[in-house]
Amino acid sequence: MEALFVAQGRTPPAVPPSLPNYLAEGLPKQDDETLREASEYIDELLAAREQRRHKSVTEDELPDTAQLLENKSDGAVYLEYRTCGDESCSCMSGGAKHGPYKYRAYRDGDTVRREYLGKATGSDTN
Repeated sequence: MEALFVAQGRTPPAVPPSLPNYLAEGLPKQDDETLREASEYIDELLAAREQRRHKSVTEDELPDTAQLLENKSDGAVYLEYRTCGDESCSCMSGGAKHGPYKYRAYRDGDTVRREYLGKATGSDTN
């Protein structure tokens, strides 16, 4: 394919360094129609991901013990009591759990991620 650009007196476009080799090597071998279809498909994939990214996190995507405080398009803020993982702590054997701790759940593509916001204050628990 590079020979075609050279024969036409043009420089081939630079391959983005993040592009996997199978795409960098395979795309130039495709005909124009296939490249246009691939471009449309990529645009549709990006649009669908962008739409999901702005969709609110649903309550069923939060931990079962979460107490929802607010849910906006940029994430759901919630409180949660947690076990600490120390086998000698009473929280691990049915005692009171630690917290509440404040978290924000948000979308990252198709994945729901969570961010620790700190120990909840009195105003958070009202």
